[in-house]
Amino acid sequence: MNDNFTTGPTQSSAHPFERQLTECGIPESMWPFLRTNGVGELTEKLGIVFTEFTRDQLSATMPVAGNTQVYGILHGGASAALAETLGSMAAALHGAPTSQPVGVDLNITHHKAGRTGIVTAVCTPVHLGRRSTCHEIVISNEDGQRVATARITNMLLPIE
Repeated sequence: MNDNFTTGPTQSSAHPFERQLTECGIPESMWPFLRTNGVGELTEKLGIVFTEFTRDQLSATMPVAGNTQVYGILHGGASAALAETLGSMAAALHGAPTSQPVGVDLNITHHKAGRTGIVTAVCTPVHLGRRSTCHEIVISNEDGQRVATARITNMLLPIE
């Protein structure tokens, strides 16, 4: 079957974001909840790859190269985007399949410059409620030194 937006046949059983979800390390059990938007284009652009995906902890890596600011160090906005990506995915995992997260607060403290290699973010729950979640995200460099600490609060909206 062809339409105006594809160049070849489509497969009804294929996930529309299969390549993106695979490259970003998203477990197939989460794919049904990501049919509309995948993980978002920014996750791909930043090079974020999930390495652990459980209700108790999410982890992901991101390269410093390509995500730097004018002085050649890791951009604080890239660190914040990494933290928000993990915190939002953790909230989505907690709320699935009855609710979806909407971020209401994100704060981040930068402790040390990220200069080379990759950074690793680890997201753990602080509060998992029926209507809201709060997660802490610790971002470290390859030497295990803390680069930044973030906290995100998400509201859980019912899926209608």
